[in-house]
Amino acid sequence: MIPPIAGTGGGHLAGDGPARRLLLPVLEAVPELAHAFTVSGSDPAAVATAVASRPLPLWTLRQVHGAVVVAVDDSAPAVPPIAAPPGDALMTTRRGAALCVHVADCVPILLADPVSGQIAGVHAGWRGTVAGVLAATLRMFRARGGRAADVRMAMGPAIAACCFEVGEEVVEAFRRGAPGAGPCILPGPRPRIDLIEANRRQAMALGVAPENIGAAGLCTVCRPDLLDSYRRSGGAPGRMAAIIAWRS
Repeated sequence: MIPPIAGTGGGHLAGDGPARRLLLPVLEAVPELAHAFTVSGSDPAAVATAVASRPLPLWTLRQVHGAVVVAVDDSAPAVPPIAAPPGDALMTTRRGAALCVHVADCVPILLADPVSGQIAGVHAGWRGTVAGVLAATLRMFRARGGRAADVRMAMGPAIAACCFEVGEEVVEAFRRGAPGAGPCILPGPRPRIDLIEANRRQAMALGVAPENIGAAGLCTVCRPDLLDSYRRSGGAPGRMAAIIAWRS
């Protein structure tokens, strides 16, 4: 095992080349669960194969910065459609399906309920956080027999409060649309927002235990050696992925 890297909350890098990925203890502790956050230069398909120890169909979304949750249930085809459905969260209980969301500053969130067997990948930028995409996913878990107390949640690398300067229109959207997010708005000449803390608070408000929430603690803007960042690069196309699947 590669030693933990600074600022990862206990996470560590595994693999090399296109299969290099970041793993977090909060999900590593779940039996038979495969998960990963890719880093710059990783290939999502290679990472999915590496973490699951076999090739798996990789389900993705046409991400729209909203709160739509797409379920990959028994009625879904065996392989993902060529045209990915619109949405910002994927969930399933299906074995043999890898869920994948893409990010380049937004918060990638992976969820697992080992009791009900539900897993999910969530793409939470500031618009999705305000829209409540994480809350919508957790509510779908509950509607399908899960309990928030059983959920394990991991947040991968994202733009951190140190670098996420925003305009007043974003601050106002947070104040209106994200109840309880006031402490996540940091004042200054240019206000900043803590997206990780905002999503942590949403999860805890719905009953996820604080000790069941982990975060990578890596800022995409601050780590050009390891991570892609849309903001730092001025809109370059590099993207990373968050992947989750049951191994069997």
